[in-house]
Amino acid sequence: MAIQYQVNIQVTSGCDFRQEFTLANPDLTPMNLTGAVFKAALAKHPEAVRAYLSTRDEPVYNFVPFTTSVVDGTGGVYSIAMSAAETEKLHEGKYVYNVIVEDVNGTKTEVVSGLAFVEKGFASLLT
Repeated sequence: MAIQYQVNIQVTSGCDFRQEFTLANPDLTPMNLTGAVFKAALAKHPEAVRAYLSTRDEPVYNFVPFTTSVVDGTGGVYSIAMSAAETEKLHEGKYVYNVIVEDVNGTKTEVVSGLAFVEKGFASLLT
């Protein structure tokens, strides 16, 4: 599948967030994403757990999912997004995120990851 790469993103609390990414084949032609399913999540760190729900043998991970969609299947474009109501719940600070794609054959691959910087938006102060 695709080669993983890193991209840092900026999320403004209280505002809609959407970021598009493009996947390419080794020859730089767009990867066909028709039928692919994406999953993406944001967390304070990769092993973040909900301490009050977790046990040593059964951790409950603490993450915030993104909404994902294929924007242009034959053009290799997909997006991750969060609504203003979802970003409003985020505290200011540095997070990590990653995106995993499952192709039509059921193969899962991490395609992008990075840091997400969440900042308080001026617009959210007006409400």
